[in-house]
Amino acid sequence: MAAEAAAPVVYEGRAPRVPAGLKRIGREVWRNVWSAGSGAYSPETDRNIILRYCELHDRRAELLAAVANDGLMTVGSTGQPAVHPAMRYVESTEKELRAIETVIGFTPEARMRLGIVAAEARRVAAGPEDF
Repeated sequence: MAAEAAAPVVYEGRAPRVPAGLKRIGREVWRNVWSAGSGAYSPETDRNIILRYCELHDRRAELLAAVANDGLMTVGSTGQPAVHPAMRYVESTEKELRAIETVIGFTPEARMRLGIVAAEARRVAAGPEDF
């Protein structure tokens, strides 16, 4: 039964070249996503969402580097302690990352759901005469 839950292979060629605009973290994520996808992603249809995912990782890394450099806490406009303003953008970036991770199957629940969908699609495509 576990073999039936595997997502279908939609692409068997080499992973697309890492886009030039990605920074170190984004390039690493690009390679990891295409490798982990094991043919489940199509360069024609999935490239842009994976690129966006990698760009968001680059953004998150830059924001966290700024926070690490400046410190988590800062002085607010009235002299009170305040969390670094970049943390608001870290949180919104992480929210976008989580949304994409769900779409591309990078959470256990998403993988399970996509596997179930893939198994159902194979069953329907096979037709009742094959069962």
